[in-house]
Order: sequence, then structure tokens, then C-alpha cells
Amino acid sequence: MKNFLIKNNLYLITVLGIVIAVITVLNWSAMPVVQRMVGLFFLALVFHLWEEGKYPGGFTEMITKTLNFTARNRHFGEIVTASYALIIILFPLFFPNVVWLSMAPMMLGILEVVAHLAAIKMFKLKRFYSPGLVTSVVLMLPISIYTIVYVVQNNLMQPISWLYAFGFILISIMTAQQIVVRMSGMKYADFLKNVRGTIFAKRK
Repeated sequence: MKNFLIKNNLYLITVLGIVIAVITVLNWSAMPVVQRMVGLFFLALVFHLWEEGKYPGGFTEMITKTLNFTARNRHFGEIVTASYALIIILFPLFFPNVVWLSMAPMMLGILEVVAHLAAIKMFKLKRFYSPGLVTSVVLMLPISIYTIVYVVQNNLMQPISWLYAFGFILISIMTAQQIVVRMSGMKYADFLKNVRGTIFAKRK
């Protein structure tokens, strides 16, 4: 069962994304605006995962090759991202009245654009493109900007809530990493040690 989930994680999250998109459309008028946007963002994120992993793909391979880091399973990067997506998206969908939860994925939509643009220079890519850039700019960014503007204009969040949202992003990625690392049989502390070692070795 574990191997099935690992190997087919992208297809499974795609099915879930389609289901959530259908539910969002069918219940559009009854849903709060922010919850609608989270539903749409999940579908955009599914397209983003496909661009990173399959068409054209290569995002995980680009990072592991450049950082000289070899994962035990070639689906490692996909699983981390899929787990992260589930954590950061499902909570806002189930708790739509906690607006700062919904702002976490929207902040992620902006950070994804920054990260993919930075990857072009960081990894010295020949083209002005890194796998995932198109969907992050065309799909995720507009949804994020619209939702953030809506929340600000309607005073739906206090200043401290933005810190909660950012903290939720950090906690989510750490949780996703731990899920995958422990599934692979590695201690999380050893994983972090390996990552730090490869990054610092690359800088020398």
C-alpha cells in the first residue's frame, strides 16, 4: 500500500483536486469567497505539480543534481510537495472561517513565483524558465493576489494573523518533510544533516 501511494501520489492528488474543484463549483454560491478561492487554488496547485513533475518535469531532479543530494526514492520530491499541498490546502477548506489558514496557501502562491524565478539564477539555467514557473505565474499568482486583496479590503484579518499564516507555511513544510522522511525509514535529524551538508559543500 505504501509503495502504491508513493508511486502514484501525483495521480491521487490530481483526483482529489478534481473532486474538490467539482465540489467548489457545485457549492459556489453557498461558499465564502475565501473558501472558493482555496478550492480553485488547489486545482491550480495540481497543474503546478504536473508541470514540476511531468510536463516538462525535472524540478526535483534539477534540485537534487545541483545540491548533490540523492534521495532513496525518485518520487521523494513529489511526495514532499504532495504532502505539503494536502496539509496547507485541506485545513483551510475544512475551517473556512479561520481566514489566516486560507492566507497560507495564498502566500505560498506568491512565494512560488519568487522561488521559481530565483531558481533560474541559482541553478544557472540556460532559459528564463524553471519547471513550475508558468503555472505559478499564470494560475497561482492571480488567485493569490485576488484573495489577499479581497481579505485586506474587507478587513478580514488582524496584523498578527499574517504571522500566523506564515508560521503555518513553515510548520506545514516541516510536517510534510517529516512524513516523507519517516516513511523512507530515515530519521528527520539525519535528513536535515544531509541537506545542510550538501548545501554547504556546494558553496565551498
